Amino acid sequence: MTNKITFIILCSLLLNCKNSNEKSADTSKDIAEAIHTIAKTEKEVKPSKNTEIVFCLDATGSMSGLIDTAKEKIWDIVSDLAQNEDIDTLKMGMVFYRDRGDVFVTKQIPITIDLDEVYADLLEIQADGGGDTPESVNQALYESVTNMKWSSDKNTYKTIFVVGDCPPHMDYLNDIKYTESCKLAAEKGITINTIKLGNSCSEAITHFKKMSECTNGSYLKLDQNAEDYTIATPYDSQITDVSKAIDNSRMYYGTTAEREYNYDKKDKSMKVYDDGSVTANSSRAEYKNSKVGKKGAYGTNEIINDYNDGKLKLDFIKEDELPKELRGMSKSQIETKINDLANQRKENYSKMQELIKLKNQYIKSKESEQTGKKSFSKEVIKIIKEQSEKDI
Repeated sequence: MTNKITFIILCSLLLNCKNSNEKSADTSKDIAEAIHTIAKTEKEVKPSKNTEIVFCLDATGSMSGLIDTAKEKIWDIVSDLAQNEDIDTLKMGMVFYRDRGDVFVTKQIPITIDLDEVYADLLEIQADGGGDTPESVNQALYESVTNMKWSSDKNTYKTIFVVGDCPPHMDYLNDIKYTESCKLAAEKGITINTIKLGNSCSEAITHFKKMSECTNGSYLKLDQNAEDYTIATPYDSQITDVSKAIDNSRMYYGTTAEREYNYDKKDKSMKVYDDGSVTANSSRAEYKNSKVGKKGAYGTNEIINDYNDGKLKLDFIKEDELPKELRGMSKSQIETKINDLANQRKENYSKMQELIKLKNQYIKSKESEQTGKKSFSKEVIKIIKEQSEKDI
């Protein structure tokens, strides 16, 4: 497209060219300026890209600090990333690992655009087990690389964060060693980053460094509890309440199976308001209010969203495919109800945007007080930004 525009502009300039030396010089100058402008514009336009992140986390008893930090700060991480307008979609998954003989060796949360689903499952995880070393890091990394539905798109930034304190078992039979998983990750274009926590299990350092080096990833050593800080604001509760009202307005249409599936997901989202902290839910609302977050906010077959986007014609929906709240109504009544709810949702989004601005202004005013404090989430964000920008 850019080449066609260039050709048209050049032709236009050449057709207007006069025979005089003065006019020819002016035309040459115009052509040069046109080429420079087009080249500059082309350089400045960055292609939108997707981001896929899998956290591979040690969930043994010594990792209670890590799991708690993940529950509190995961939304801060994705909210910060969502400010990048170049990111088109963001997906996340998780693999938790312990060791053979524990209640589970690994537990997976599939990679998905629906981060509410990831978070709801994360809230169910508790640090437990372990008590000895090493751990089943090898199996967890292999599953992170091979069991997740990674995109094959070359314009997608893909990364795994392996976070724990102890080394992998290198003595297990029928176990794929991390060196093999690293090769598979490199083939898929996945960057492996590792974070070694605490001062125990110093023998883990060599392994964690090798895991990151094989895909040109980053290695960090942080404190045992994956320490972080949270700045609570006077606006968190209000943001959470408005977000809850938006989520509660979701209504789904379609077959019985489709509706049951989507209402189950809605119930899971609503439960997070009770199970997550107010500050985490506030950051969650900020993410869901972003361009990236809105893509996974409603799921599929949400009647208000689809009707407003022109994806849905009420004439083609059967009575038993409607949400229960809209059954028994005439078409005009349904349209009125949907429009009323859509307007309420729009007002709530506007209200939330204003509250989020106030929240971020408050955080900025308090940020200087956190100087010198450790922040697990900021380290993760820094790594992701540096690596994804290199890939653009």
